[in-house]
Amino acid sequence: MVKSLIQRRDVCRCICRLIFAILIGLPMGTAVAKNPEGQALPRPWVNKPSPGLADNLRHWHLTFELGQQQSASEKGIFPSFAPGYRDGTACLVNDLRPAPSIKLTAVAKRVRYVPRGSPHTDPDHLDVTREIIDTLRSPSIVKFVAREQFDNGQLDVETGLAVALVQDFEIALRTPKKKEHVWSINWRIERQTETSYAGYEAWGLFIRINGTLQPFYLAGRQSSGETPGVSYYYVLATGDLNGDGIDELVVREMGFEKEQDDLELWAWERGGPVTIARTPWR
Repeated sequence: MVKSLIQRRDVCRCICRLIFAILIGLPMGTAVAKNPEGQALPRPWVNKPSPGLADNLRHWHLTFELGQQQSASEKGIFPSFAPGYRDGTACLVNDLRPAPSIKLTAVAKRVRYVPRGSPHTDPDHLDVTREIIDTLRSPSIVKFVAREQFDNGQLDVETGLAVALVQDFEIALRTPKKKEHVWSINWRIERQTETSYAGYEAWGLFIRINGTLQPFYLAGRQSSGETPGVSYYYVLATGDLNGDGIDELVVREMGFEKEQDDLELWAWERGGPVTIARTPWR
């Protein structure tokens, strides 16, 4: 009897230690999964919705029709192209009958910022601003990069910024029916020599607090340097499709030499974007 009680106590002690170790090692979503080689595994930039949210938005889809491109973002109509560079139009639709009206707010195109002195291959490119540099080297970003193990101390924003793609728009994401002015920034940092390459790409959503841009969502991944212009997202339009006060987003995934246009419908859940629908070929 005594021996049995001792064994049970030892088992309970081991369980408690295990739980404690898990709590210490995985604080508030900051844990970094690793592969067998010990390298950090990238988290997805966009996640899957919960079953409840997926069901709530199940009637919304993205369709595509070949032909002359049309554009009316506020109505969910976007110029696009199918695999093989075939022109057409992508539309956000609802399969309910009668279908609810679509009222979106179009978002201005992103602005491409490059380091001063870099050749501007596009007349719309701008020199990177001090605010962007300071934002991307802020303590929040430094902690994020260290946590995700992107650079091992080899990279510096001041000397390594390759490009920053910036949009800003009004949207309700964090609090129902409360619009905030949000900045979306995609950026790439790299350091390259004749024998080595280190770099990462990241995307963040920021709001201005006390005069400075602070992130409320961050995602990123290491880059190999083998493929220029790794894919990124930019926002085409926003709007509350299901009446819950939180806006959905129609976004375009941009990539290097893509043969088709990839659009997605996103919702916002658990502090980040989730994919609701995609163009038909995805």
